[in-house]
Order: sequence, then C-alpha cells, then structure tokens
Amino acid sequence: MDTYTHTQDKPRLELTEKIEANIYSQDLTPAAPQQPPESKQPVATKISGKEILEAIRLMDADERRELTRALFA
Repeated sequence: MDTYTHTQDKPRLELTEKIEANIYSQDLTPAAPQQPPESKQPVATKISGKEILEAIRLMDADERRELTRALFA
C-alpha cells in the first residue's frame, strides 16, 4: 500500500472505529413496558373562575380576541 492511499484511509478507519465503539457501548437491554398514565384531572382544572376572570382582565384587547377565537373556534 502506498503512503497516499494509507493517509486517505486513516480518517475513514478512525471514523469506522468510532462508529463501532458507539454501537457496542449502547445499552441493548429491552426497555420496561410503558404503563398508561393514570386518569387524573389536569392541574389547570383547579383554577377557579375568579382566577380566570382576573387573568382575562389583565389581557390586552388582542389577547382577549385570540382567547375568544380559540374558545369558540
């Protein structure tokens, strides 16, 4: 093998070695099966109507229009 070919192959060989090391270092144990989440009410439902009205009062006109559009779309 001449020097020119050897110097071209070195980066390729180093990359191949890195890829192989990455593959062999991965954890291949199967993951635990995912359990469906419990049926809980979202935290957002604990907000009172008074808190919602206060938040709406603090909105500017554009924000109120966007909220109305989202609610009644």
